[in-house]
Amino acid sequence: MKSHVAVPRPVKRRSGTILVLTSVVLLTIVGMLGLVLDSGLMMAQYRQIQNAADAAALAAAQSLIDGKTETASKTVGVSFVTNYNALPGATVTIRIPPTTGPYNANPKFAEAVVEYPLQTHLIHLLGGPRFRNVTARSVAGYQAVTSSAGVIALDPLATPGFKAVGNGTFIIDGTGITNSEGGGYTEEGDSVDGLNGFGAQVSGNGIIKGRLILVNGGVNRPESFIQYDSSNPDSPLVALAGLYPDPFRYLPTPTVSTGVIPTNRGEIKVSSSGSVQTFEPGVYSDIQISSGAVRLNPGIYVVKGGEVRITGGLVTAAGVMFYVTGEDYDPTTGLPDIHDGETRPTVQNNNDFGGVTITSSAFLSPLANSGSPFDGMLVYTRRLNDSTITVAGNSYDGLKTGTVYAKWSLLKLAGLGVFNTQFVVGRVSWEGNGTMIIYYNGRRLAKGNMVFLVE
Repeated sequence: MKSHVAVPRPVKRRSGTILVLTSVVLLTIVGMLGLVLDSGLMMAQYRQIQNAADAAALAAAQSLIDGKTETASKTVGVSFVTNYNALPGATVTIRIPPTTGPYNANPKFAEAVVEYPLQTHLIHLLGGPRFRNVTARSVAGYQAVTSSAGVIALDPLATPGFKAVGNGTFIIDGTGITNSEGGGYTEEGDSVDGLNGFGAQVSGNGIIKGRLILVNGGVNRPESFIQYDSSNPDSPLVALAGLYPDPFRYLPTPTVSTGVIPTNRGEIKVSSSGSVQTFEPGVYSDIQISSGAVRLNPGIYVVKGGEVRITGGLVTAAGVMFYVTGEDYDPTTGLPDIHDGETRPTVQNNNDFGGVTITSSAFLSPLANSGSPFDGMLVYTRRLNDSTITVAGNSYDGLKTGTVYAKWSLLKLAGLGVFNTQFVVGRVSWEGNGTMIIYYNGRRLAKGNMVFLVE
């Protein structure tokens, strides 16, 4: 009888099927990796291109504020993409004004469109495109806005930027700012080591009250800075706050094209009582009023080489702006004032320019013309004019509203009362033993152009 031995049958390996499955899996993995890698790179590239478009739109709008032509502003915008954002292969289109969107046809806004070819790394192996164009769009422009601060001391080298002398209470119903680092120059022009100076300094038993006090440097007595709102337990003081930009750095020099009447009217000098004397806007060599009744009709009063000095009498001036400049000012071109820029004077120029002194019962309100760049401005001194601005008086409220802008000047405030005015100056000195209030909220104030990214 034969025995049967089971012989295993040979296994037929399906190597072809396995290879196909392996290839499919590998391709799927490669495809997923390619999709993840290329999508991530594309997102990163898009962010870079969007940042470049934002920078281009902002730069073009900034150029417009600086008074450059549309062509020059477009060139600036392109350079911010190709040079500063290192995208030399980008296609950049700058449109002034924008052609689409809510700011369409507004000449104060610039539109930047940036297109850049992105090279894929893996996805093209599966049949996708080797290059894909990534596009970003941005719109920026400038608008006139009112600064939220009541007192701004711009000079970073002033020592101090804020100084309170006496036993008085100096109140800002809002925000006070000083750029003083605590070193630089004293009121008398002496050099001070930054380690020995203060951004804000209080002497005597003086107190500075405010809702927010920003100091670029330090202060000598933090306890002298008190919160305006008694229900708020927090100190208003923020030291080492950094520099605050000049809100009026783009304010143009007054010229005939912006409302100056170029007629030379001599001087205003009133020192005796009598009937009301009325004066018209124009160009004056000096304005000095110490007595009598005076009316200044609305408009811009340019003072060349002289000063504005109102120390007595009854002065009424509604809807006016005083522009205090030098003898070489040209009302047609604005020269040489238009070249002053942001540079701090290296030497004191108060021998070449006049200051402003208002210490009597004057009733002054600022230029009231919504179409003027100086709407809300009461006093504007040439930027290189660092002559002192003095405002004083008891129970004085003659500065009904408006902005006083004297970029590098010392502002001296003395006496009692309420000043319904915004002060943007170089440095500030308060002196007195009573209460003085800067109450600017809700008043008609000047506006400065600021650049915003809007789309």
